[in-house]
Amino acid sequence: MLDVLALYRIQELELDIIDRSKRIKSINSQMEEDDALREAEAQFATAGAEYEDAAKQAADMTAEIAALVEKRAAAETRLYSGEVSNPKELQDMQMETEALARRKTVLDEELLRLNGLRDERKQQLDESEAALNAAQEEHGDQNRELLAEKEALTKTVTDMLARRKGAIKEIPPDMFKIYNGMRTPKSNRPIAVLNENACTICGIEQNHTVIIAINRKEGMVNCQNCGRILIRMQ
Repeated sequence: MLDVLALYRIQELELDIIDRSKRIKSINSQMEEDDALREAEAQFATAGAEYEDAAKQAADMTAEIAALVEKRAAAETRLYSGEVSNPKELQDMQMETEALARRKTVLDEELLRLNGLRDERKQQLDESEAALNAAQEEHGDQNRELLAEKEALTKTVTDMLARRKGAIKEIPPDMFKIYNGMRTPKSNRPIAVLNENACTICGIEQNHTVIIAINRKEGMVNCQNCGRILIRMQ
């Protein structure tokens, strides 16, 4: 009976180890996955791309206007240089400079719009960067807490595994072999407590023969229903 009681204590130790190991696994997942951080990173990346696009459009428009101004200046220089005397050609040159002036007005308005869009995108980028920094800081704080919990759990599990190893040495090998073989099919609970003559896991009340065998402490006695090893704690 003492050996069965020792096995039960090993079972309780193993169940505790399993629960703590599951928590460690959950912590690992939490540390790897942070939806708020991933979303902040995605928003920052999107804002960055939109700002770069707006800045490029504004820069391209500035370059186009500069080229147009240079072209208009060259046209006006030639127009008023006196080099051209043909009336038709002079008229065409006059119309060209006027067209270039009108085109510049249109481009200036577009540049104003693009500069405004660029500034708006820059503000959004700055806001998303601030949000990302906040998410990273929060993630870091959470990770520090989770890491501390994980380290404590890992140490406890290591100590418990050492205790389990020592406890197994005190159990007869044939008895532990039976117990260990029942662990998987019995969902890590091959031993059940008998309470008011009933198995606490399957709930079935045991017959007179089983009760007598347990009371006489006749070694390993199995539940007549689920087959688990029964033990009376009192």
